[in-house]
Amino acid sequence: MSTLTRLTGRPTEDPTSDPVDARRTLSVPGWLPAAGWATLVGVLAVLLLYYWDGPPYNPDSWRYYELSQTLGGDFFRIASRHSYQSPEPYSMGCGPLWPILVGVTAALSGTGPQAGLLAAAGCVLAMAAVLSVIGRRVGVPGLGPVVTVGLLGFVPFLDEMLTARTFPLAGLLLSLLLLALVSTDRRAALAWPAAGAAAGGLVLTRPDTLPAVLLLAVLLVVIRRRDWRWLLPAGLVFTLVISPWAVYGLVHFGTPFPADNRIIALAVPQLYVTDVIDVDQLPTAADDPIGWLARLAGNAPAAALQAAKAAVWAPTVVTTTVAAGLLLRRSRRLQLRCGRIPLRHGPRWLLVGLAALAAFTAQVAFSEISTGYLSRRYLSLAVLLTLLTAVVLILRAPVPARLTGRRTGHAVGVLLLMLPAGWALGYQLTTVAPDPDSLTGGVVEQELRRCRSDGTLTIVTSTEVGRHSALTGRRTAFFPDNFADIPVAQRRDWIATWGVDQLYLLPLPADADPRTVRRHDEPRSLLATAARVTPDPCATAGRLYQVSLG
Repeated sequence: MSTLTRLTGRPTEDPTSDPVDARRTLSVPGWLPAAGWATLVGVLAVLLLYYWDGPPYNPDSWRYYELSQTLGGDFFRIASRHSYQSPEPYSMGCGPLWPILVGVTAALSGTGPQAGLLAAAGCVLAMAAVLSVIGRRVGVPGLGPVVTVGLLGFVPFLDEMLTARTFPLAGLLLSLLLLALVSTDRRAALAWPAAGAAAGGLVLTRPDTLPAVLLLAVLLVVIRRRDWRWLLPAGLVFTLVISPWAVYGLVHFGTPFPADNRIIALAVPQLYVTDVIDVDQLPTAADDPIGWLARLAGNAPAAALQAAKAAVWAPTVVTTTVAAGLLLRRSRRLQLRCGRIPLRHGPRWLLVGLAALAAFTAQVAFSEISTGYLSRRYLSLAVLLTLLTAVVLILRAPVPARLTGRRTGHAVGVLLLMLPAGWALGYQLTTVAPDPDSLTGGVVEQELRRCRSDGTLTIVTSTEVGRHSALTGRRTAFFPDNFADIPVAQRRDWIATWGVDQLYLLPLPADADPRTVRRHDEPRSLLATAARVTPDPCATAGRLYQVSLG
């Protein structure tokens, strides 16, 4: 005990300690916003130029492009069959908003299949702009481009953008939802309906986010009880936004929530979307809740492992998050009691951000466990919210006095931009080469067109089957994943129902492993148990077979 403490009875601060002043934060460099935008635009420009003529599209990419071409016509009528839960020739596998945006982009730009890539990059830039507005509200200049560059460092999200899939638009709409919720203290009469509209758009982009939106609404009532009345206009706008899609589902499928993964999630047995399913005989959670819970419990360890693997592919995201956590721990005067955080305009934003993070993390965990589909890209929205929280805390949390200098601020700004940008470009450009046949299909597409029949072509799940339908409008069907497990009678019924009259086996390398060749030939042998399968000499690159029930 010091002499002064003994005399006054009041402890004094140790002169050797590193004090934390709740009013002092990192010195955010003035160049951060401009540098952030320059870095973001530069990364996107490099990626667009590199992949413009050969984007790494996959079956989903071509399905969205095919659906985008139905605008102004028979909306959402689809020729490429991905699931067999309904005989209706309409899609129930994705929300409508992303194909609509791709179609509008294609019409305005005249870019054809590349419209999806252009629309995805545009959504990323718009997301950065919206996050920048949030940054101004919480006192963090440059927040938008810094967080967005950080998100590009999450490789699965970067892959979503380059394959022209939904998460860039979902990220933009989630950012708009957060902006509306952060603004409710200022203009509640406008902000709450805007939140409902953004939430509706998010569900129309990715229907699997509906549970997250509902859970977020519950959490908002818990943390801001006086706001519960404002959820009514927000809910009304939300309902109006999604109502056209509900009508579409009722007309074609008899349900206001059309989604082919809904049955997969509720089924007692583990299924896959391309399985042939007898929906009327399928046991669900309502029939056997114990069996359903047992399946979920069996999927949980793999889902947890998948999340851990995601961290390996996101070193810059992990680094940013850990840095924010360490800074909070080091800031001894920062107290997490009753939401009273010494951040400028922080309490309102932080509660909303944490509620959204909890809701969307719970949603993605349930989605992966209930369906058994394990993909790191599904974590994209949770990663966006994590990065947003981490960057604000790094730049706004109280720090030791020795970290408040300009040199430290400059170093932090450089690291927040250069590490994820370098990782995104370094990883992507060295591991995924442009495919010169990506947009045209090359020899395989030429062969499929030359040997076209009047019936349905089936191919084992591949980019080729989706691209062929999107480019030609021909009926195609993904070969069922469980075809070996269903009875012969059900195999014949599948062939008849979908009018399958051709099977195409993609070319294999000359030195392919014999086991690979046997697996590759399995669809032919399985079809031969239920129908007549004969070689068609029209194909020379791959192998083509005529299929008939006669």
